[in-house]
Amino acid sequence: MARPATGQTPVKTFRPPPALWKDVEEIAAAEGRKNSELIIEALHDLVRKKHRERPASSEETTT
Repeated sequence: MARPATGQTPVKTFRPPPALWKDVEEIAAAEGRKNSELIIEALHDLVRKKHRERPASSEETTT
């Protein structure tokens, strides 16, 4: 039987190096935020950066 919907996004897991996780915890605590909030913000920043770095597709440049 499937678990009931919680109204939240699915949980993801990963294994950061201990030193990196310590930094995340320290920064989040200093800013009064949750670790997950800091990580989500960092992922958004990375994805935006990568989108900006992508070269324009040939369809966009030939119009």
